[in-house]
Amino acid sequence: FFFCAMAMAKTNNSVKSTLLQWRQSIHSNSPRKIRASTFRNVLLALTVLSIALWLRFALLMDSAGDDRRTNYSQDQAKISTISKNAKVPQHKKQTIPQNLIPKKSSTPKATVAYAVSLTSCGHTGSRSDPNLHEGAAVLQHSIYLSSHSNPASTSKYAHKLFAFVHPEAGKCSDIFSRLGYEVQIHDTPFNVSDIRGQFLKEHIVKSGCCGEKEYLKLYAYTLLDYPIVVHLDLDSLVLKPLDDLFDVMMESVDGLTDEGAVARSRIPVMFAEPIPKQVDAFFTRDYNMINPGHKHVGVQGGFLVVRPSLAAFEEYVSIVLEGNFKQGNGWGAKGYGGYFGAQQIQGICSYYYDYKHPGEFLLLMFFFQSFNPYSFMD
Repeated sequence: FFFCAMAMAKTNNSVKSTLLQWRQSIHSNSPRKIRASTFRNVLLALTVLSIALWLRFALLMDSAGDDRRTNYSQDQAKISTISKNAKVPQHKKQTIPQNLIPKKSSTPKATVAYAVSLTSCGHTGSRSDPNLHEGAAVLQHSIYLSSHSNPASTSKYAHKLFAFVHPEAGKCSDIFSRLGYEVQIHDTPFNVSDIRGQFLKEHIVKSGCCGEKEYLKLYAYTLLDYPIVVHLDLDSLVLKPLDDLFDVMMESVDGLTDEGAVARSRIPVMFAEPIPKQVDAFFTRDYNMINPGHKHVGVQGGFLVVRPSLAAFEEYVSIVLEGNFKQGNGWGAKGYGGYFGAQQIQGICSYYYDYKHPGEFLLLMFFFQSFNPYSFMD
């Protein structure tokens, strides 16, 4: 400010001198020339004045900011004091009567197989891809938490883990073994070159998430040592025991127990459909993948609960090899197509249970929701 004031004082003297020259020139009627240095001094004065005003404005704004910060700190101190002095109401701990807590048998009712399929080693192609490690580990732990194996769980069913691994993904399957999955190396259950339908033969290898490799999921039907198989994608979680589903599949109407009857009453069936005498599969449909008004909706391929059957496995393979998939009309030219994955599990399961074997499955409501954090997984 001192230098600015000095410059302004010097400039003011020059301005005064210039004005005096103009005044004398007017009264004497004799024009005088104004030096160029005078104009430079005037311009300098205006520049210095602008800088001074800008600095003054900046100081005022900084002072106002300090005031606001001070007020904010004082307000936070008041809030903290109020929070410390506030009285939190104490609630009495509620206890559940022992007779209402279901007793858990030391022996599981049955062992359910949980399976996943690994078609590749992910985007990195590395055996150390963290997506594989995290997905496999988190899913494994969530299954354990909802299993009879967990002492804190009320489930009646034990679990056994399986991983169906394509030969191209064998190098990254060791993490599954370390996590307790039984790794089974399987090629696709059919040769694409043997498909008789030309359209399906050409497009099955490049549609869906994994092409023809997604049919690894069909090996769930081959686990005959287990009464029920749950096939899940690696981007899913089991949040609670699935005992009601298992109880319904384990019992038919002819030999229904009280336990089975209660389970049937609690199943969230879509569209209030009647429950068949024997249920061979549970699944949900992927309504987000179709246009409104589409008659045949695909199955959500990330959650399948099936009864193992070699006959079902072989029938699936025969349907694919027949290749009766029409462009625009889907499987059997019956409208089971027109959405993502129609040529894979999503479409063929819908066709198999809706058209080939109606009355052997139940469509569930709100049982599965995929968040899909790993884009290379389905």
